[in-house]
Amino acid sequence: MAQATTILVVEDALGDFCFIKSCLQQAGFCRDDHEPPLIWAKSLAQGIAQARHVRPDVILLKTSLPDSSGMSTVVAMNAALPNVPIIVLNGVDDDNFAIAALEAGAQDYLIRGQFDYKALGRSMRNALVRAKLESRLRLFEVALDSAANGIVITDIQGKIEWANLAFTQMTGYGVEEALGCNPSQLVSSGKHDCAFYRHMWATILSGQVWRGELINRRKDGTLYDEAMAIAPVTAGDGSIRNFVAIKQDITERKAAELLIQKSDQQLELALAGSGLGLWDWHVGSGEFATSARWCAMLGYGQDEIEPNIRSLEKLVHPKDWPLVCAARDAHLSGETRAYESEHRMRHKDGHWVWVLERGKVVVRDTDGGPLRAAGTQLDISDNKRLNQEGSELLRRIESLMREVSKPPALVERERSGESDRSARISARQRQVLELVAMGCTSAQIAEKLQISPATVVTHRRDLMGKLDLHTVAELTRYAMQSKLGSE
Repeated sequence: MAQATTILVVEDALGDFCFIKSCLQQAGFCRDDHEPPLIWAKSLAQGIAQARHVRPDVILLKTSLPDSSGMSTVVAMNAALPNVPIIVLNGVDDDNFAIAALEAGAQDYLIRGQFDYKALGRSMRNALVRAKLESRLRLFEVALDSAANGIVITDIQGKIEWANLAFTQMTGYGVEEALGCNPSQLVSSGKHDCAFYRHMWATILSGQVWRGELINRRKDGTLYDEAMAIAPVTAGDGSIRNFVAIKQDITERKAAELLIQKSDQQLELALAGSGLGLWDWHVGSGEFATSARWCAMLGYGQDEIEPNIRSLEKLVHPKDWPLVCAARDAHLSGETRAYESEHRMRHKDGHWVWVLERGKVVVRDTDGGPLRAAGTQLDISDNKRLNQEGSELLRRIESLMREVSKPPALVERERSGESDRSARISARQRQVLELVAMGCTSAQIAEKLQISPATVVTHRRDLMGKLDLHTVAELTRYAMQSKLGSE
């Protein structure tokens, strides 16, 4: 990682720059020949200009420069290069300034004159790890936003934290309208009773994936059918932190199914233009007639497929054929009310097409034997692909959110086998950490916990030792990110 890292140092003092350079060399981030380059800028404007010309992997930023000082330096640099990690170098040990710098986009905060090459190297690695995770999160967000299915991420109470474009198109609600709302507040149609939702919540709160179909209402009042899968996302300790829902508008599919149910005898007329292929089978003779659409699904013309039931065996995937026969024979014998099968069929060009085939015996003899059966065939390859992609998205989102929720310091310690140190933190010290994250001074912490300031200082030092932290800024950073990870 070190040999591929380009570092911009924004520092106006030659002596301080030489010290930083020496620390970086000792930490393994650059060599004497400056490969990869160590870029030196003596002002904010010069630093921004050089960073835009040669985009660095990380920025070491002094806050007091000839053309800028204080928090405005951090804000300006982060605005110019929003996705590049910034480590602030400040000459004053100021907790409030450190917290403000982190909130303004800095990855870390070091006190000038109080860090060595080990502390700087650790801060650099943490910043780069965090930046990589954030970059992956942005890539996943772009990918999810372009997905065909609606995707919604909620907190543990079910309030929406993120939704993609497909969700807004499906429901008619904009992202800003949806944020902070429970999906049921937006799209509930009143078609499902309380027991339905109780079962849904019981399933996902137990850590399982819920899948089902429901009727929802768009913003304009129209109803639509939706197939939805909701998966819980757990943290490292196994607790549920979020839910991810993948939604598919199945209104058209449900409408097609309803047409089949209402008109078994007039399938071709009822399903005209629906994308369904039709078949008609005279069981005794074996004659098997198919519509143009049925043949086109497989890339054939109607005159290219032999009109006999035996032609099916040549087209159906060998592994699926026994299942097709079993479902067909069960219906012909009267064991099932209808025939249904999902299976693969070979396209004319050689690839496999997933189809959903449904049918029913429409004429029987006086003894109940089947004489004629009719049905439909639908290409469901896209649905199969989307379902597979949806399952993969759930796995990738859960993995990514677990990684992003970890503080960089924790990531570094886990890599070195030291993650168990945090387990040695006492309950009182966790209270101190929470108050540090809120920006409280030692005196304020002492007052809130009703202990002496000297005891607070002792707790801080003990915490830094247990967590292998070497500066107040590192402790503040750890406390803030530990707090964020627990919310």
